[in-house]
Amino acid sequence: MVMNRLLVSISASAAAAVLAAAPAGAVVSQGAFRMGADAAWARGIDGHGTRVAVLDTGFGGLTQSIAAGELPALAEMETMSFDRVNGLDGRDNLGVPTQHGTRMAEIVHDVAPGAHLVLVNYADDDGFLEAVGWIVANGIPVVSHSNSILGGPFDGTGPLSRAVDGAAAHGVLWVNSSGNFAERHWRGVPAATGTELTIPFAIGDTIAFGIGWSTPGVEAVLSVQRQQPDGTWAQVQRSNGTRRTAPLTLDGGAWRLVVIRTAGGDAPVDVFSRTVGFGGSSVPDGSVATPADAAGALAIGAVPWQGGEVARYSSRGPTEDGRAKPDLVGPTYVTANPLFPGTAGTSASAAHVAGLAALIRDEHLASGRPADVAALRADIVSRARDLGTPGPDAASGAGMARFDVTPPRLTLSAPRGGTPLLGIRALDDGTMASVTLRLNGRRLRTTPGPQMRQRVWLAKGRNRIEAVGRDLAGNEVSIRRVLVRR
Repeated sequence: MVMNRLLVSISASAAAAVLAAAPAGAVVSQGAFRMGADAAWARGIDGHGTRVAVLDTGFGGLTQSIAAGELPALAEMETMSFDRVNGLDGRDNLGVPTQHGTRMAEIVHDVAPGAHLVLVNYADDDGFLEAVGWIVANGIPVVSHSNSILGGPFDGTGPLSRAVDGAAAHGVLWVNSSGNFAERHWRGVPAATGTELTIPFAIGDTIAFGIGWSTPGVEAVLSVQRQQPDGTWAQVQRSNGTRRTAPLTLDGGAWRLVVIRTAGGDAPVDVFSRTVGFGGSSVPDGSVATPADAAGALAIGAVPWQGGEVARYSSRGPTEDGRAKPDLVGPTYVTANPLFPGTAGTSASAAHVAGLAALIRDEHLASGRPADVAALRADIVSRARDLGTPGPDAASGAGMARFDVTPPRLTLSAPRGGTPLLGIRALDDGTMASVTLRLNGRRLRTTPGPQMRQRVWLAKGRNRIEAVGRDLAGNEVSIRRVLVRR
């Protein structure tokens, strides 16, 4: 098993569980340890008995992933395709072959190696709705959906969001990426004559946009235009009935995007870009797309697994109807397959949280506690580590999702003497991040891992010694001693 070098102290039982679950050479995502999933494994909780549907647009590279030991054998998984042209391999939102679903399935499997994976893909809105109905009919309790659909409204009332709400009402815990649109979203009041949005287009870019609004009576369209030799602008593409434009690859020349109000009075609309950012015109607030805007969706933002700040691209609320989103954040910038280091975005974060949901459901079932959607959702949210983002529309929601909420057990040996050799040792069901030694309020040293030995010089009189241990899931414990040097 390969892991990041920072993961220096997994408890023996947890390590044994992981090694038993992961074939030789397989990579386990660092995000699993950041969430304290190894504390679950140490107790024999691995998601066993829970089916998790990984819903995506395509699962290219599936055979290679299985051969590398990153996913179970195909016979041990279920598959279902609602892409009648490309099958399970699918295509992404730009019509390009994709391995995105395979990468997400690898992450879910890393976090919950005992969960039974159900790989489901779709190609369009109708396929998405069919997939949701199939998932409900087959009683799959957890869904990992790492995709955003850019046709509005973005207030939870659209048909795709209503389908997610229906799934939740039928017992499906729906985990959805909040989207990567904080820098690719614009909100404003378009003019009837058109409002131009400045976008730094480049030759070879593939562009695609979506628009939405909630105000009754309002209508608006997006117009992709190219400048003609005489300086005038000609429309090349216009948003269709789905309120989206088709993918278009730019082959040179000058281009612009114009938002045109075609009916109704002054009212705000939301514009999303699938690929290129809006630069200085971007509006991070309100950048959660469909179906993460659904009330029934657990919308997940992104935080790098080694950090504590929300990624700048991570979509944030409020929704058009004023609800706070995302609900939580999960770890990203991880490696769940050595061929794809640094898998990023809210996609990876959502897959981690879906795996976490399988672990928590396993725990509930084993202990006889309710495992319905409301109970699981409440437990997941209650365990989140607050990242300190202020305000009701915080980009981190309730905080970093995690399994482990138990602080490490810490011991401090402090023998007498003018320059004693202090020893710190921490034990944890998960992975220790660091131990810190402070003398009279001043930090002397922080080391990664579970232990430290440090010789210190004590001043005459009373000396305050403090040892602090912190695990990767963010649980912290401290102990204090007073040493007197006469």
